[in-house]
Amino acid sequence: MSSIGTGYDLSASQFSPDGRVFQVEYAQKAVENSGTAVGLRGKDGVVFAVEKLVTSKLYEAGANKRLFTVDRHVGIAVAGLIADARQIVETARSEAATYRSDYGEAIPLKFLKDRVPMNMMVHKCIV
Repeated sequence: MSSIGTGYDLSASQFSPDGRVFQVEYAQKAVENSGTAVGLRGKDGVVFAVEKLVTSKLYEAGANKRLFTVDRHVGIAVAGLIADARQIVETARSEAATYRSDYGEAIPLKFLKDRVPMNMMVHKCIV
């Protein structure tokens, strides 16, 4: 079969005749081509680190950040396409703000880690 999508790359829920999901392959390639993101957990805290690949002399320092704050107790380090990461971060921030507004306390990580991927899956598969 062909290595290009030929119409089967329009949705993350559509399989090609040979069983491939091109949207997933495109996302994996974007992560491979971006800088590494690492999170380390210690007994007193967490450290995030990202590798920024400078590929142009036109690169502006401080642009294309790969570390985000979701809430006072939640942060995200990302690899892949920054536009996709921003969408995930906005979804996480919205969930955290809604939970804080409804319950008057910070969102538990267990709840956040369930809500964000579910939201992303629903919106990506409908397209």
